[in-house]
Amino acid sequence: MADKHRQLYDLLKKDGYYSKSYDEFVKQFANPEKLVRLHSLMQADGLYTKTVDDFKQQFFAGITQTKAEDVSVIPIKDVRERDSITEQEVHPSKRLGGLIDTVFATEIIQKAVKRGIDPYLALAIPHQESGGFNKEWMDNPYMVPIKDPDELAKFEADRVGYALDYIKERMESAKRRGITDPATVIQAYNGLGKIDRGSFFGGAKAYGVDIPEEGINMKENPLYGKRIIDIRDNILKTNPGIVKLVDEVGKIK
Repeated sequence: MADKHRQLYDLLKKDGYYSKSYDEFVKQFANPEKLVRLHSLMQADGLYTKTVDDFKQQFFAGITQTKAEDVSVIPIKDVRERDSITEQEVHPSKRLGGLIDTVFATEIIQKAVKRGIDPYLALAIPHQESGGFNKEWMDNPYMVPIKDPDELAKFEADRVGYALDYIKERMESAKRRGITDPATVIQAYNGLGKIDRGSFFGGAKAYGVDIPEEGINMKENPLYGKRIIDIRDNILKTNPGIVKLVDEVGKIK
């Protein structure tokens, strides 16, 4: 069995899925939670088709398993001192914290990487849309519009994959139109139109910014895109649990 374990390591390293030493590989995947994530990644990429029990028996039999970590959820804390959009100090009541299910986060990361999408961006959008992964919004965490009834079945079959495909197409379409500003490219998913006072959840502010009488042109001032970048760079990328999961699941390096 040790030979098969080494063969798996050699395969993963050869194909670019893993870059650390063999000893580190043995230590890392002696953890049952991490072994399950490796199996899920290989299944998603079509490298392995059998069950996780088969995977464990085939490649990890005889490898002493460490105690499983409690990684059922990852708390997301908003530790920002200042809001990058308003440049004001972040008030405690406006912090964008949350709690994400690790299995769900793993699915997002895997499917984002497979599509060439930044996994942090793929996590930042539903964090914003669902209010910190609030379960109330988990039926459609990306708030992707389903206007065509014929598309509903595709969406329900793979909610995350469908949303990521939609987001990717919207962003690529923006780039084809000559849009290069990162925030505006992301804004293309949310819409490049104008928001008026009262139309944005009935308020006079949008993302902490006062809405003037003439409204805000979101192509000229992509507040949504700026907020997603703020969440991505200043909340998710500073969260050790999220960074660790992206490193292990998204790159396995």
